[in-house]
Amino acid sequence: MIFKNVLSALIGIWFIATPWVFGFTDQINPYLVCIFLGSLQVICSLLAGGKTGHKVWQNWVCFLTGAVFIVLPNLYQWSILEFFIFVVLGFMTLLLNYSNLYSDYQ
Repeated sequence: MIFKNVLSALIGIWFIATPWVFGFTDQINPYLVCIFLGSLQVICSLLAGGKTGHKVWQNWVCFLTGAVFIVLPNLYQWSILEFFIFVVLGFMTLLLNYSNLYSDYQ
């Protein structure tokens, strides 16, 4: 479980860095969303380290940030590479945190 949380935190760090990597720091809304939700994902992933079960709120927060990162590129006109990376990493965030939430059923 700790590996999944660390991997989720690393994805959150990537989301924090994406405004500079893809050069959309001049667009204030996606810039702030990436910084805020990426930071939230990093913090909650590290707080959830080693915890499992569907009552761990940190995993739920990370699960929801993954859902937002899937929807986010649909709100802005980004290139196909940015769209693909956000959707894939958002989906990976969903899967990682879903497996932490319901690890009893694996």
